[in-house]
Amino acid sequence: MIRIARSVLVLASVFLLSLVGTSVVASAQTASPSRTWHLEQFDRTSRMCVQYGPEGSTHASYFIFVVSGTWTTDLEFGMRDLPPGWTATEYYLPPGSNFHNPDGSINVNGFVGVRGPASVPMATYHAHIWVSDGTVTETLPTDIVVTTESWVDCMNRG
Repeated sequence: MIRIARSVLVLASVFLLSLVGTSVVASAQTASPSRTWHLEQFDRTSRMCVQYGPEGSTHASYFIFVVSGTWTTDLEFGMRDLPPGWTATEYYLPPGSNFHNPDGSINVNGFVGVRGPASVPMATYHAHIWVSDGTVTETLPTDIVVTTESWVDCMNRG
């Protein structure tokens, strides 16, 4: 009888250990690895001022951005929420790293080209730069201002 009780206890222990071990392994497999890169946010929203123009006129320029940290896969990037008819380049940053220098500065390591008709309705379009490793996507707000005011006045407007 004691032998049967010990056998039952051993089997129960093995069964419980296998359940606990399985849940630990399962949670380790589903937990996402810690991300080691970050899309830096600027002190103020990046702004592009576009002089409103007649039908057929276009404007082309670019926005800069900074990714800091280390990444081991390509980081794809582009823009969304653009004015009607506008397009942006989509490309990638190859695996690499970018860190703040002792004085706090950091290298700009990305830019997105944009192009579109200058005849879209005058407004401030709130676009976003996006960077993605395929699992996580971060965004950076930008403004595209289509206006008749001077470039200097537009850029200095808060």
